[in-house]
Amino acid sequence: MPVPAPDSTPDARTELGAAPLRPFHWLIVGLVALATLFDGYDTLIPSYVIHFVAKPWHLSEGQVGFLVSSGLIGFAVGSVVHGVVADRIGRRPTLIAGLLISGGFSVLTGAFGTSYASFITLRALTGLGLGVLLPLGTAYVNEYLPNRVHHRLAVLGGTGFALGGVLAALLGVSLTSGGNWQSLFYVGGGALVLGLIYLVVFPESVEYLVAHGRTPDAIRLLGKIRPDRVALYEARGLVVAAHPPTRDLKLVLSSRYRVRTIALWVSSFLLLFNVYGLSAWTPELMIERGHGFAAGFGFGAVLQGTSIVGAVLGGFVADRWLGARRSLMLWCALGVVAAIVIALAGGTAVDVIAVAAAGLCIIGGQFLLNNVCAITYPVRARGTGAGLMLGFGRVGGILGPTIGGSLLGAFGGTSALFFAVAVAAALAVVSTSFVTDRNAAAVGAAEPQQEVPA
Repeated sequence: MPVPAPDSTPDARTELGAAPLRPFHWLIVGLVALATLFDGYDTLIPSYVIHFVAKPWHLSEGQVGFLVSSGLIGFAVGSVVHGVVADRIGRRPTLIAGLLISGGFSVLTGAFGTSYASFITLRALTGLGLGVLLPLGTAYVNEYLPNRVHHRLAVLGGTGFALGGVLAALLGVSLTSGGNWQSLFYVGGGALVLGLIYLVVFPESVEYLVAHGRTPDAIRLLGKIRPDRVALYEARGLVVAAHPPTRDLKLVLSSRYRVRTIALWVSSFLLLFNVYGLSAWTPELMIERGHGFAAGFGFGAVLQGTSIVGAVLGGFVADRWLGARRSLMLWCALGVVAAIVIALAGGTAVDVIAVAAAGLCIIGGQFLLNNVCAITYPVRARGTGAGLMLGFGRVGGILGPTIGGSLLGAFGGTSALFFAVAVAAALAVVSTSFVTDRNAAAVGAAEPQQEVPA
């Protein structure tokens, strides 16, 4: 890590990257994980509504798939729009707004989503808030972490999404046994309460504060991580990478980043096709295989739970051995094998192992991809880059449950969806090969610096 010259102004990214691991880092990771927990929970609970509304609402397999993915329409819009907003007005207010919007509309879904039309409309509006949480949380946590543990802790913050998926599966069994599926959405209203709490406890990004001339606030936060250097910051100020001449969107699509941007978008499309296809249909398909109601929902919990292991293990492998790109490629390749085994599996033990492996490699791989995207772009375009990638990827998320349902209707049985997942994972091996490794320090160092006085 480069050390500033004796008379130079410290660079915020360099100071953060070289910092020792502090309790404040764990606080940041925990706050992001808690926000993304509600994202994962509220995004995935429609999967546990299928069992109760498909027949009363007279839905085809394709309509059932869209029931699950309808929230991703708003999610895609929120993902794209929030990045530009967060890069302009700040990470903190944008993430809090996402919590307030998603929590509020989750409650309204439980109260008024009593028909197919009203349900998908309210889910699309809920998605406007949900689309903020994971991409912004990932970009935000990446702006705080030391380089030596960067991948591991960044994916740990994002695994709140998977914990939310586990919670959705557990409550899907315990709260809906009497058919009261609406209660799942009332629990999702906890995001509204969390947003109000975050008005008090959630800090802004240090790099954002410096870039926007709020150096005293940046020094106060950076002092929690580097208390021994506060006097230096107060005497000399801080610098960040100078604003490039292009606007945020043009920077993401510029010749310098274009190949990586396209590779990120395609990879996100393919992986989210798989993530939401598996999340939407696995519980119901396992019930059809004869595993029983509670066991079928349990497979959903296994799928999400092992993704946490996959994300952390993938981050460790990326930090220590393979780097982000090759780790992603390996995880996608293993996901191909897992999906084929599920398609051809027979017996409880094989189903459990194969579903666990799919969660570990495919959903865990998406967390790795989110982290790679966050460190690809400079700070002023980071939210925009992450939002655009996940906005494009949500199109795959919308198609996964819907196409999966159509394939199941056309071919019957329970295997067609898993073969489609295997094909998408194989294509993701190719697309992720074009996502080159790039760490945050290199991004900051590559741009000329702009001094912001204390």
